[in-house]
Amino acid sequence: MAEFTFFVDAEPFMMAGAELAATEQDLIDQGVVSVDIPIAFGTDLGDRIPVRVVGSVEGLCFYAKLLRIDDEIQLCDLERIIAAAD
Repeated sequence: MAEFTFFVDAEPFMMAGAELAATEQDLIDQGVVSVDIPIAFGTDLGDRIPVRVVGSVEGLCFYAKLLRIDDEIQLCDLERIIAAAD
């Protein structure tokens, strides 16, 4: 198991209704154990929302794809966490 916190831009996240293109069962099947999304954050939609995910390496990668993470810094950090978990 590993834990990673993704930082997601608030405006697109909220415009999508914080809905993912996956069901809860999809997340479980991919190895995601828990997801923590804070319910209170700043009203400035330019902020980034921290999304803490605990799961298998496959689960973290799956969740990154669901969130459409393309930030190189986050991807490098995710790869470092994945390497440490293997």
